[in-house]
Amino acid sequence: MKRILIRVLLICVLIFIIGFTTLYSWIGISVRENIGIAKAKYQGIAEDALIDYLLDESNAPHDRTHIAIWTLGQIKSEKAIPILKQLYKNDPEGKTCIGHHNEVLCQYEIYKALHAAEVNWLPLHARLNR
Repeated sequence: MKRILIRVLLICVLIFIIGFTTLYSWIGISVRENIGIAKAKYQGIAEDALIDYLLDESNAPHDRTHIAIWTLGQIKSEKAIPILKQLYKNDPEGKTCIGHHNEVLCQYEIYKALHAAEVNWLPLHARLNR
């Protein structure tokens, strides 16, 4: 019985490690793609290109949210914190933007990006800010 419990525990740990690694890699690929989109249009390191993408109102609000804001949070952009705070309207659940993502920046995504950039409990993908 003890051997069975140990094997089950090891399998669970292995599944967790594989799942975490897969998710981390998948997010890393998305971050790289978003940085590539921003750098194709704007110059500078990833952080600067993403900030320029976010501030350019000719980009669709949906794209500004899902390309720039999300990625700035993933790379833990300290430079973007004041800009994100300026855009944030104290709506952590994003109730004001539900169904309007083509018209306004998602407040929930801004909230998550601010939290990710300010709280240093996980490295996320800061290494991609180059």
